[in-house]
Amino acid sequence: MILKFFTAALLVMCGYVSSQILYNYPKNQDFYEGGRKGLYKEIQDLALKNSIKPCDKTEALFMRFVVYPDGKVKYVADADVSAVENNKCLKDKVLELIKNANNWKPAEVDGKKTPAMFCALFSDDLLLGNIKDEEAFSKPVYMHKDKESDIMKFRENFVKCFDANRYRPIGDYSFVINFDVDTKGEAGFFYIENQSNLEKFNEMVVQCASNTKKSFWKPGFYKGVPVKQVFRMPIKFAGY
Repeated sequence: MILKFFTAALLVMCGYVSSQILYNYPKNQDFYEGGRKGLYKEIQDLALKNSIKPCDKTEALFMRFVVYPDGKVKYVADADVSAVENNKCLKDKVLELIKNANNWKPAEVDGKKTPAMFCALFSDDLLLGNIKDEEAFSKPVYMHKDKESDIMKFRENFVKCFDANRYRPIGDYSFVINFDVDTKGEAGFFYIENQSNLEKFNEMVVQCASNTKKSFWKPGFYKGVPVKQVFRMPIKFAGY
């Protein structure tokens, strides 16, 4: 089993997170009773019970949290400061509702409870039960040479970047790169599953997944409000 802990070497370009926190939950484990739908149903019930009112304007926000072994939950500060400031009303309501949710499920690795992160999208419509899940949030769009493209073009450009730098592994090698696309379309908060032991290789992965002048991201939106979202990209190099 490959543990998805953050490591100091990889966080040079990601920002600091404790090396003992899992980037995400292990496969087939939920962060909340009933999973993501269970959490949304719980906060909708709490919002109704507490007569939560909508914000004065449309707000939408991506938020990341850590669930600790004792069941406590803490918000992970977001480097996308403008997004947080522009959606402060929604953020404050979500934090209050999250504080009163009680069915958290700590992650477990080899039978031991372990701190782990999860992320979710929020809007007033979701808090108030007008929508049930995240389907109404549009995904970021990959742009190449000023034209809308798709994730396959991103994958193609990623591999070409490695070829251009003459930096490819010997033998079969696969990994998964995770990253955020923020409200300005910037790619960041990179994390590699099954990362290489070579620091330069990991740095090349981040470099090749980052925006360029010709290839970049347009952010996702909710009712005209830009929203950060997460991508998870499996990459496989075939041996020579």
